[in-house]
Amino acid sequence: MASPKHVPSPLALPPTRRHRPLPLPPPEEVKAKLYEHSEAQRIRSGQLGEWFTTPLVGGEWTEWGKRARPDRIGMTFMAINRVSANPEPTNEPARRLMHSRYIKTHHAIDPEMEEKIAPKYGTAREMDRRDQVWIDHAAELAEEALDRQIRPARQLHWEDMTPLPDDLERAFDQFATYLIQALYLCSDASGPWNGLIHYGFAEIKSFLAYELFDYNLMCGLLRKRVMANGGGMGVQIDGLDAGLIEVCNEASRGFVGEVEREFSSVVFAIDVLFNGLLLEMARLGSAGARSRFDRHLMTQLVQDCARHVAFGCRRISFYLRNCPDREEAAVKLHLVADRLEPLQTEHHLLSPKVLEPLAILLGGSAASQGMRVLREFWPQFSDNYLARLDAIGLARRDRCLIPAEAPF
Repeated sequence: MASPKHVPSPLALPPTRRHRPLPLPPPEEVKAKLYEHSEAQRIRSGQLGEWFTTPLVGGEWTEWGKRARPDRIGMTFMAINRVSANPEPTNEPARRLMHSRYIKTHHAIDPEMEEKIAPKYGTAREMDRRDQVWIDHAAELAEEALDRQIRPARQLHWEDMTPLPDDLERAFDQFATYLIQALYLCSDASGPWNGLIHYGFAEIKSFLAYELFDYNLMCGLLRKRVMANGGGMGVQIDGLDAGLIEVCNEASRGFVGEVEREFSSVVFAIDVLFNGLLLEMARLGSAGARSRFDRHLMTQLVQDCARHVAFGCRRISFYLRNCPDREEAAVKLHLVADRLEPLQTEHHLLSPKVLEPLAILLGGSAASQGMRVLREFWPQFSDNYLARLDAIGLARRDRCLIPAEAPF
């Protein structure tokens, strides 16, 4: 038997050397320095710090005397923004690493010093321009995301689950397994980006955190469902990322180096296209659910996916309207779509491990009848996707690679 051919690594890693750790000072010396620290001496003297002695009005304290009132929902982002002097980020990039739009900078720190103490790359300062991260009505969407989250262990009536025939239970569990894989993929791919967004965009950072929670909440809910109704986890679907990971890696450039990250490409790939397909799949799952409990579960997933798609559409729309070069931005997004549309179609819309369980559910155990329903529904995959792109301002009707009719 021939030995496998050695494939050289594409990365040339430099040799590493073992370094001896630097000797640490004696513990007594460390403790003595901390005892003599200027702040320790000040605390021992009973003096309060600058945070307390700065003037409440006209000093470094931010917006003293504000009294936000709860709106009809409660104490929301919208409520506090109504009384804030900075209800939305400005077009000027923020300089400080941890400086949000609600906080004043120290009078002793001039812009030149800020540039030195707040590194631009690899931190929460990296994406600090409105065109990079902001959306219209960010506060409202963030509040909706938090308000609509479900608590599976308590809010669902698990005792009301309906036992299903083996073929229907097996079909639902396989479809749920697909959804779990897809949602975890979205979570893993989008998670690292939130840490690069500046704190001035508090609403966006909050929404992305809630979105990650949505993914993982729903994965836990789906897994509980398939393990609690006489079935179990289905068969893994290979190649489910269908080009998504490559796009995200290219957009991040490995999260190293002084490069401009392509967050909008990631949002387009995950929230507009991938979540758009998941939204249509969840609607089919709701239509094919064979019990009230399962239908309620799928309806919750529809709501989550619709909210994620809404964020993606608002993000890309804002980006195209406010980026420095709209034509160049559109070209990049079209290239992402050109790559992902055929791959997503192949690995999601034509995967037998996705279509066949859906067909069984939609047809009530009659897979052939369910396939007929899928053929009738198929045009909505491309129609709804293209309608969103029209609203965004990224017309692709003459180049979309998702077939307008079912290819089966």
